[in-house]
Amino acid sequence: MLASLDRMKRVMQIPVEDTSMDETLLLLIVAATQAIEHHCKRTFRKQRYTERISGHSSPYLNLRNYPIHQVEEVRTDHLLGDYEEIGEGRLFRAKGWPVGEQNIFVSYVGGYVLPDEATGAEPRTLPESIELACLLYVQMLGRNPGAKSERVGDISVSYEEDTQSLPAPVAALLTPYVGRWV
Repeated sequence: MLASLDRMKRVMQIPVEDTSMDETLLLLIVAATQAIEHHCKRTFRKQRYTERISGHSSPYLNLRNYPIHQVEEVRTDHLLGDYEEIGEGRLFRAKGWPVGEQNIFVSYVGGYVLPDEATGAEPRTLPESIELACLLYVQMLGRNPGAKSERVGDISVSYEEDTQSLPAPVAALLTPYVGRWV
């Protein structure tokens, strides 16, 4: 999850010892996390990933789940070793990559340490703006799940037409983290 239950409760000014809303808040955090990851076309959790990528003549290969902590293996029909990781999830190979459709397999450890998974040995690394986007989206979902406008007298509700988009303030916070490979 991109935000912790404790932090969500603090932001919403709910006492930590009050557990009456915990299940609902957890569901909202999970839903917001999934929507954000879908929007960004990537996963944020630090773990082992294997990607199958189409090779092209460019010297750069973009991996989805940066930051990259360790590249374990890059292979086509044989192991490739003449590349370097140059930051922001990019691999560089001076002579370019073997051209083909879904012909390169990359295994690596990438992503961020999420708030609930942080330890003394491995502190959280998730950027604050991503966590803030999640917290903000949870608040928006809790207050107004999809409604565009409301009216109390004679009760009227209209819903958002574009249900695929995140609210503008949330999307703005996530702009630097949206996948550049699509």
